[in-house]
Amino acid sequence: GFVASCTSNPVDVIKTRIMNMKPGQYSGPIDCTIKTVRSEGPLALYKGFVPTFVRQAPFVIVTFVTLEQIKRFYRYLDSR
Repeated sequence: GFVASCTSNPVDVIKTRIMNMKPGQYSGPIDCTIKTVRSEGPLALYKGFVPTFVRQAPFVIVTFVTLEQIKRFYRYLDSR
């Protein structure tokens, strides 16, 4: 969940800024990234990190627990 949040959050921030931009504000995603980092610093790409992490962490935990239970079940079937 943490790695996914760290890698996806900057992309989400840039996507949201482009979707909400005024006409002609940015020429594209790279221009948006450069302008954001220059004006607000690199941590601006991680605005909203906590909600992103809180949303993704339970999903990842449930996925791993489910996969472990499925593996356990298949091991049980193989031992029969």
